[in-house]
Amino acid sequence: MQLKKILLNNRLREGADYKILPVGRTGLRLQGMKENKAYKGAMLNLPFSLEAKGAGLTSMGRAVDLLGAYQGNGTIVMRQWAADNRDTLERYIAGLIEGTRWVLAPANRQTAAKLLSERFKVSPQIATQAMEMMAEPRFGIAPDARFDMAGFRNVLALRAEIEGTWGGKAPPPDRYVDLSYYANALKRVERQ
Repeated sequence: MQLKKILLNNRLREGADYKILPVGRTGLRLQGMKENKAYKGAMLNLPFSLEAKGAGLTSMGRAVDLLGAYQGNGTIVMRQWAADNRDTLERYIAGLIEGTRWVLAPANRQTAAKLLSERFKVSPQIATQAMEMMAEPRFGIAPDARFDMAGFRNVLALRAEIEGTWGGKAPPPDRYVDLSYYANALKRVERQ
């Protein structure tokens, strides 16, 4: 959706000006663009966006700079399951908060970069640069794995506009979001 919106903002329309060729996760998208001239563009997250730059590919810019806030990930469960498994869900979110704190702590940056380099098979230099960028407040990983309500509103608006979901009108975010589990998980972490 973000790519389609960025292209639309540059007066390019799907079908008329470009065709979507799905290839999978980010690493496969980068590999496709490096190996197949038919693959002209892709959304690439870190560290692959840095690897693409190193391979001579040109960036159109960071999505957050072009489109604004965007809630790109989250924990999604059915409401009834969450209600029935509150303790498990809150412990899971508490672990996510603690893991996020660990990865963003300056003292852990070098270890995190090493893990990133090994896991994603990128150079240590790219992994180190990616970790620095992931610590940027507006661009990187949200401290304490905080939910970005403005970013989620943007997700809903893009789905409505680009995909025509909900008849083209974005619903209110509270239809999908219950932050009480996060609030309780944060309290658990603070009590430790």
